[in-house]
Amino acid sequence: MDIFTNSRESYAICLLAHGSRELQGTQEFLALGEKLWKRNICKTIECGFLEFANPTAEEALSACHHEGIKNIIVLPSILFSGEHTQRDIPNAVGKLFRDHPEVNIIFASPLGTQPKIIEACRQRIEEGEKVAHKSIPRPETLLVAFGHGSKDKDFNAQVDKNFSKLGENIGFGKTLTFFVGSPKYSLEDIYESFTPQEFRRVIIFPFFLFTGVWVKRVNALADTFQKKIPKYRVSQGPMPQPS
Repeated sequence: MDIFTNSRESYAICLLAHGSRELQGTQEFLALGEKLWKRNICKTIECGFLEFANPTAEEALSACHHEGIKNIIVLPSILFSGEHTQRDIPNAVGKLFRDHPEVNIIFASPLGTQPKIIEACRQRIEEGEKVAHKSIPRPETLLVAFGHGSKDKDFNAQVDKNFSKLGENIGFGKTLTFFVGSPKYSLEDIYESFTPQEFRRVIIFPFFLFTGVWVKRVNALADTFQKKIPKYRVSQGPMPQPS
């Protein structure tokens, strides 16, 4: 369904990311905003960060409110539902537009369960397979996805379900999903318990949009796995960056 019920000239999109201490992650997000801008789908597109980088979310939201724009689509470039999407972003919007009832704010959902994101994951996993040193049948492959996760257990469960279905559709022998931002799972515990006995290959897939601390930790964990279980081929699938 087309959400642009009025002229596209009356809309702005505010793309908001968590933000990262890693410069590469910041640049990746801004590059995404530039790609969206080039598609010319509405009058204004602004990018902002909730933490660690500029422009801030408040600055980006303010920049959207100009030249008679009456509709602002707030699009979190965030995979998981959580405090940022449920509290921080709505609070920032409420503070800025409390005295502007004429502005229509449209909140988009987090991206983690969107079908096109899952399809991007499939493409990136298959790209990772192509650069592997050795071809190993998919039924003998274990896919392990790592995401930050959310306090929303239902959201996590849906992400887990989507990855299980994805792995099944691709033809992998088994798929596991770990949420590393949850106290339930620590990278150290996963490392200690990781024994893919019936598989010849393990594909590690970081389910993050942009480069950051967690991506580096997961990549380091993949190297650790390879040293622990040298008889298995451990491959790292690239992140599902939107094109």
